[in-house]
Amino acid sequence: MKGTARLTMFLALMTAFCSCEKEEIITETELPATSREFVRTHFPDAGISLIIRETETFSSDYTVYLTNGFEIDFTKSGDWDDVDGKYTAIPESILNLLPQGIPEYVKNTLKDCHIVEVNKEHYGYEIELSNRMELKFNSKGEFIRIDD
Repeated sequence: MKGTARLTMFLALMTAFCSCEKEEIITETELPATSREFVRTHFPDAGISLIIRETETFSSDYTVYLTNGFEIDFTKSGDWDDVDGKYTAIPESILNLLPQGIPEYVKNTLKDCHIVEVNKEHYGYEIELSNRMELKFNSKGEFIRIDD
């Protein structure tokens, strides 16, 4: 096979794989049990207003919108990946799931701020504060840097 033919075949295969993304609205019963329990535990007074399942070629993810304005992303297995309070403080019960160094750092260093978003990353955690500052922490909860 010549270079042009290989490139054409590669592009066709990539297009086929990349075009398999689908979003659909689902019911609470279709959400993994782990995700439902997370919502009940950490947001007992909030209802679920919308759940979207995003299916890609090899995985599915879920985004749950709560009646109190929070947005939570879950992995295919139902584990939380991102909790966004839309500039409302993240519940203490969720902060307790983080390595201890993260909430301590914010409390001791940025006393007038509260955590409004927590995002799990491959290196650890990205935290957004009420003053719009973004902080990076490693998986042990040690401060890495401030992001712009």
